[in-house]
Amino acid sequence: MSEAKDLLVEREGHVLRCTINREDRRNALSAGVARGLVKAFKDADLDPTIRVIVVTAAGEKVFCAGGDLAADFTGDGVEGGVKGFADLVTAMDGLGTPLIARVNGHCMGGGLGLMLGCDLAIAADDVEFATPEVKIGLFPMMIAPLVLRNAGLKRGMEMVLTGKKIDAARAESWGLINRAVPRGELDQAVDEVVETVLQNGPAAISLGRRALAHVRTLKVEEATEYLGRQLLEVIKTEDASEGIQAFFQKRKPEWKGR
Repeated sequence: MSEAKDLLVEREGHVLRCTINREDRRNALSAGVARGLVKAFKDADLDPTIRVIVVTAAGEKVFCAGGDLAADFTGDGVEGGVKGFADLVTAMDGLGTPLIARVNGHCMGGGLGLMLGCDLAIAADDVEFATPEVKIGLFPMMIAPLVLRNAGLKRGMEMVLTGKKIDAARAESWGLINRAVPRGELDQAVDEVVETVLQNGPAAISLGRRALAHVRTLKVEEATEYLGRQLLEVIKTEDASEGIQAFFQKRKPEWKGR
């Protein structure tokens, strides 16, 4: 299957849907798929009419099994696979467009990292999550910071050191996903979240997402000063003016995205 067919990118109004289409390979993240996702994300971020990106995968069994070991140890090579994933995580972190993961199947290794790189994650309640790298003598080096950031130190270390699977209920309670829903309700739940995000000010969301990514490694005083400057930038936007007027006029705002 060609790289183009390995990743389906479809636009639906203000939403860009990226679907990993490698069901026969457990939707593994080849270097080609990683490159395709990076391009799709960056292109979408340059288009002000695209306001939400949904990330999902083909089928119902696996969202993403992680890196494609067969490809990494043959085609693109280990270094190509590592660089591809590193570029993907970096690209996701720097976007202004919010990312929502539609987790339709089991989520392992690099697939867990892909999901955790999204801002929100809605999962079917019968899926499982794990970082199984240690079971084959590897370690989830690039995924571990995302796991620890979402699940906390003790729970995160339990995942990366044991490689054990956890179910969707535990993943929700640990903060790895926002919500676990019955499989038949997955699309409706994702659509509801997307629509809720779309109702809000796009300029504020874009500036805010980038700002929060920037301050993660700053000290509190540095972060506070930086975020104060960014808040002033938000206040200057047309969307902010429109939102405030709409509030006082008791009407729905008409967002311009600037």
